[in-house]
Amino acid sequence: MALVEMGKYRLAVHADAAEAVFREIQRFGFCEWILPEEEGSTPGFDSRELREIEDGLGDAKFVLRFMDPLATQKPGGLDKALGRSPELSLELLEREAESRNFPKTAETIRGLERRLAEIRVEESRLKGILSQLLPLEGLDMPLSMFNQGTSMIEGHLGTIGEEAFFAFSEALQNRMGGSHEVFRLGSSGDGQVVCAVIVLRSQLQEFKAVAEDFGFSKMEIPKDLAATPSQEVAKIRARLHQLEAEASSLVDEARKISDKAFADALVVSDHLSIVRSRKEVILRCSSTDSTKIGEFWMPVEKEDALRKVLAPFESLVDLSRVPMEEDDVPPTLLSNPGWAASCEPLTLMYGVPTYGGVDPTAMMAPFFFLFFGMCFGDAGYGLILTGLFSYMLVKHRLSSNLRKFFQVLAIGNGATILVGAITGSWFGNMVDAFPFLSAAKPMKDALQFLDPMKDPITFLGISLGIGFLQLIFGLFISMMDSLRKGDYFGALADKASWIVLLVGLVSWAFGGALSGAVATVGKVMSAVGALVLVTTQGRDRKNIISRAVIGLLSLYNVTAYLGDTLSYSRLLALGLSSAAIGMIVNLLCTLVVGVPYVGWLLALLIFVGGHLFSVAANILGAFIHSLRLQYVEFFSKFYEANGRAFSPFSCSTGYVRLSDTNEPA
Repeated sequence: MALVEMGKYRLAVHADAAEAVFREIQRFGFCEWILPEEEGSTPGFDSRELREIEDGLGDAKFVLRFMDPLATQKPGGLDKALGRSPELSLELLEREAESRNFPKTAETIRGLERRLAEIRVEESRLKGILSQLLPLEGLDMPLSMFNQGTSMIEGHLGTIGEEAFFAFSEALQNRMGGSHEVFRLGSSGDGQVVCAVIVLRSQLQEFKAVAEDFGFSKMEIPKDLAATPSQEVAKIRARLHQLEAEASSLVDEARKISDKAFADALVVSDHLSIVRSRKEVILRCSSTDSTKIGEFWMPVEKEDALRKVLAPFESLVDLSRVPMEEDDVPPTLLSNPGWAASCEPLTLMYGVPTYGGVDPTAMMAPFFFLFFGMCFGDAGYGLILTGLFSYMLVKHRLSSNLRKFFQVLAIGNGATILVGAITGSWFGNMVDAFPFLSAAKPMKDALQFLDPMKDPITFLGISLGIGFLQLIFGLFISMMDSLRKGDYFGALADKASWIVLLVGLVSWAFGGALSGAVATVGKVMSAVGALVLVTTQGRDRKNIISRAVIGLLSLYNVTAYLGDTLSYSRLLALGLSSAAIGMIVNLLCTLVVGVPYVGWLLALLIFVGGHLFSVAANILGAFIHSLRLQYVEFFSKFYEANGRAFSPFSCSTGYVRLSDTNEPA
């Protein structure tokens, strides 16, 4: 399918109606505004409004973060993916957000958070002091002695190396006589001794000299600690217990309002996100004293619909389509039929199509689904998974991307049923392996046309043949794109010539099995294609010899096409692996089913577990390798992915689903 045609439009709005008009355009959801980097000024609205909105969003995010561990009724990612989010209209969302008095709730919660933070800080401080005091509990002296001392003496607490302690004590004795006391209080656990020293103030300098010589490291004790260490430890523990009880009470208080506050924050966050997006567009549009002027990209097919949206403001707005400038780069929007639209995320994973180029989605989709079926290749697996994904699609209002992903898997597994029936694979060889299913064998055999386990060469030939067909199709798409752009010579010389050469070589090599005439036609086609390539591939060179050499060397690219074709042999490899794993699981079941008493149970466990493993392993391989063939072999022939995805100005929400009605769903 072609890409959606984009038009460049200019809208002029009277300033008094700007808010209402942009609100309707945002609800419309098909306009991508072309906004300058610098913010302008808007009558009646300035950046302070935007800051207020940002502050509100900050409050909402804070509440969500703070209440997340406490709230019990909160939506998960699965709820949104499966469409379990509440459904509100835009008007109802606005009323809900404004009626919940969220600023007061946020302030209450910020108060709780501030007090909890203060408690944590105080707890951390007290625990640090406690770790200092615990080694001192054996000291039966008031700590004021070490903080302040008396008029005659003062105390010093510190640590010193285990091996230096006795030498330190002797040095004090020798230097100061008996006018001091040294108390060993214990070990700090890292080879250090905790000790206390009482000295006369008159001999303070002598003590400091000895302490420095022996590496005595003084401990700083907070000035407000005056009682004995054991008494202070008891006070700190009591205070920690009190703080813990207060923190627990605050958490309980927060938990009581957590569910409501969390729900309020979600609604407010969605509402303010929509408002912020709208205000940013209004702020950054060009302005005069009485008018807002902005330009935007929009699908041309939506022009009439937008004019209907703006009809109530007809006298206050002016909408016109303007010509594109030379450096304009329109955004890209894909548009495909329903069966192919599910593959759009696969295309975008590779890259956004260049605007004006080719959208490969619909051309890729049939090959992807067929390759998925050939790789997975088991009708039993396909039946179960098609039913599962179809149920999810019908039962749940899935998010857009998840719905498309499930559609891909549902259609791909539908192809798996077809391939599995043709190759006779139903949970491996279950019908043949278990005698009680013999009644189903005639039906299975009637549907089966090929057994890859017994005839892999035929399946390989089919895989390579389909792969070659896709490569030629890719070249054909490239040729048609060149013709569309007016590059007729390039279409003939660079694309059509390769198609003729490759088809000719294949007809020459394998057509003899059908008819000698086919082989003869293949020779002629090969010669014509090669001649065109040799004479045109060096056309950008002025030297005739250089042209000829480059033309001849271009024929070497035949090996690249051969390599690309051989890549499709993975369809056989993955198809065989799926069948082989199923057969092994069934064989193990038949081996253990004869075990007395528990054989049937073991067989059932092996059957269920083994086939679940086979499904998990093979569906992943089928998806990845089928996609790889599209990206590497197919897209490389024609696809240009240098585009920019269309990003419309819309009401984007993370929690609620917006509806067109004013009643809650």
